[in-house]
Amino acid sequence: MAENGTDCDQRRIRMSKEQHNGNFTDSSLLSERKRKDREERLNIVLWKQPLVTLQYFFLETLINLKEWTINLCFNFPSGRYHHSWVVFFFFVAVLFQYVRYMEKKFFWCAYWVGLGILSSVGLGTGLHTFLLYLGPHIASVTLAAYECNSVNFPEPPYPDQIICPDEETSEGSISLWAIISKVRLEACMWGAGTAIGELPPYFMARAARLSGAEPDDEEYQEFEEMLEHAETAQ
Repeated sequence: MAENGTDCDQRRIRMSKEQHNGNFTDSSLLSERKRKDREERLNIVLWKQPLVTLQYFFLETLINLKEWTINLCFNFPSGRYHHSWVVFFFFVAVLFQYVRYMEKKFFWCAYWVGLGILSSVGLGTGLHTFLLYLGPHIASVTLAAYECNSVNFPEPPYPDQIICPDEETSEGSISLWAIISKVRLEACMWGAGTAIGELPPYFMARAARLSGAEPDDEEYQEFEEMLEHAETAQ
């Protein structure tokens, strides 16, 4: 009986030690996981992981908008539901106007980015779209600025005609920086388009270099043969 009691006590001690070791292991694993999660959160920055950062930004924005909408519509006192819905519809109207404004901006930027890509392609003839689109646009804005003595035109996308504002400004208030600020969006988008248009040939050349292929071997051999024939004839 004494031996059975001793064995039971030893089993209890082993079980308590194993349980203690298991709890210690679980806590160490949990702390290690928290440390890794903390390090991963610190690495989520725009210059290291731009896509992940933007994804979390938009998700957090949507969650906040949802919470604000719920608080606005359903957390008012019972006598103020009418006012809450008025505020909600006003917010929706303002948001709709802002979305329309951003839509116009987006299509305007996409238009100039497309022209920049066509500049890199050269329209198949090497013709630069700066001479056809961006240059005349900058010239028209500059002439209108000096004619109206102001750069307060309607924001892009511009109408067919640039209409001078009704307000009177002092003479000589137009500066080069004001004109540059007026056309900076179009110029930046056009420049971004030219950079994007140069990416496909860069990646094609990089892939050919990494694969070890030399696509210009035949042309180079033909050129060498032409040189040999020219030397023999000379």
